[in-house]
Amino acid sequence: MSVFSIHKSPIFLRMVFVIAIFIMIFVTALTYRHVEQLTLSSKSVTHTYRATVEIEQLYTNIKDLEIERRNYLLVNNKNLIQNIENLKVEISKNLLSIESTIKDNPKQILLLKKLKDLVNEKFRIIDKGIYPHKVLTYDQLKITLLEGKILMDKIKVFINSMLANEKEALIERTKENNTITDSTPIIIYITLFSTIAVVILAFVKISRDLEEMRLKNEQLALNNESNSLTEQIGDFGTWFLNLETNKYTFSENEYRLLGVKPFSFEASMEGFLKYIHPEDVSYVKDIILKMITRDKLVPFMYRVIRADGNLRYLRGNGKIVTNKSGEKILIGTTTDVTDEVLTNQAIEQRNRELEAKNKELQTFNYVASHDLQEPLRKIQTFISRLVDKDLNSLSENGQQYLLKIQDSSERMRVLIDDLLKFSRANKSEQIFEQTDLNEVLENSKQELIQIMEEKKASVLNDKLPNLNVIPFQMQQLFTNLISNSLKYSKEDIAPVITIKVSEVDASKEEAIPVNEKTKYHKIIFNDNGIGFDVQYAEKIFLLFNRLHNKDKFSGTGIGLAICKKIVENHKGFIFADGELNVGATFTIYLPVS
Repeated sequence: MSVFSIHKSPIFLRMVFVIAIFIMIFVTALTYRHVEQLTLSSKSVTHTYRATVEIEQLYTNIKDLEIERRNYLLVNNKNLIQNIENLKVEISKNLLSIESTIKDNPKQILLLKKLKDLVNEKFRIIDKGIYPHKVLTYDQLKITLLEGKILMDKIKVFINSMLANEKEALIERTKENNTITDSTPIIIYITLFSTIAVVILAFVKISRDLEEMRLKNEQLALNNESNSLTEQIGDFGTWFLNLETNKYTFSENEYRLLGVKPFSFEASMEGFLKYIHPEDVSYVKDIILKMITRDKLVPFMYRVIRADGNLRYLRGNGKIVTNKSGEKILIGTTTDVTDEVLTNQAIEQRNRELEAKNKELQTFNYVASHDLQEPLRKIQTFISRLVDKDLNSLSENGQQYLLKIQDSSERMRVLIDDLLKFSRANKSEQIFEQTDLNEVLENSKQELIQIMEEKKASVLNDKLPNLNVIPFQMQQLFTNLISNSLKYSKEDIAPVITIKVSEVDASKEEAIPVNEKTKYHKIIFNDNGIGFDVQYAEKIFLLFNRLHNKDKFSGTGIGLAICKKIVENHKGFIFADGELNVGATFTIYLPVS
């Protein structure tokens, strides 16, 4: 399939949809991945905020714990002990929450571990100061407060370090989140426009396909009408058999061939067989079975009895094809050949009549060539005796009459002999043999050697081919043509007969009509005799046709007719050409064996 025409194929639409689905899946996956990253980034920022808040909350609780401790040490109010214990619990919860929050940050875990140690140390100092509930001296109070302050300063350092780490992480995560957030509209637009582009492409393709389908449906409807009209004019119908579903389909004219209205019964083998001549039903069934089991079948003929009782002859043909769905369909045609059959029957009858006529003609030729010769020989015998014994006893007129009778009887004998030769050329009992035409030509020259020597004639010939011919007819052909040249030669000029041979292509020879043969042997006989007017080129081959005075040139006008019949017997052609006082040319075309 051409690259430029693939877009018109149904495969292209499937490719577009597959590509569209792939692009949409890819873009959806890309968008989902982006949203997932955005969600993770947002969670990461929120996580950092929460860690910072929890660290600050821890520090606030530690500071409140220190304040409550100091208040207790200064006023020795035992009611403050519960506040201190509550703050310790809160601080422990803060540490656990922070530990859960920063578990994916090794640096913060290390700082938290040290911070927990300081907090535990803080708890120890507090417990040491409030238990066993006694009033401290000024120096003891001063030392305890200083110890608490130093520890708070250490805790503050770690708290600040952890807050700084979270702040740094917050800046990075916020930057990453902003980047992802900024690219989100672009991703959304890409997704949107990609989807729209794919949808538009598919829509355009579907629209074009629908338009093409509409046009093709219109063209198909027109073609169906045209096919229906063609079937009616050509007097044939078509039918289809789906070998997968065993369902038949008949064209409208298939019904008309049976003499019924289109679709008057459901297309089926049983419905069709009802109209077939009873003697042909089993034959047609066998043929259709062979059609199903073979890819192709030669045409077959059968009879049907139409709905009006009229007998018609139909010719069927079929072939199995495979459609694009892979289903095997038997396509059949049915043609009404009644006129052709009746014509052939008439021709056969005429051929039988012609054969009978030909037999009668053969019988006549036999009578003419054999039975008529017997009384003719007796007439010639008696005339010869009269001429030998009683010619001088007759008057001068009687002598002339007797000599003319003798000449006429001789001419009749020659005519009967020529008729016999023509009859032999027409007979169908002809045996073809592979023959060397050079030997045939030599035999013809020997047959005419006496007259050739008298006229000092010469035959100049090319080497002739070997052909599958009827030997005696080919010798008769050569003898007649050479004899014709010798008969019509010029006085006091030695006859020269040239024979040229070549192999030609029929398509390049204007003289040869359209023929299934392509190669011919072209044999040209040319002489330097008296010639003839070219206007008689076709009449020269007619039976009994003579162009010259019979008193000056002997002959019956049968010789060239025999030549034409011999060439036709060999599926060839013969043509004559001539020019007065220049010579005659006979061109023979014989098929290459």
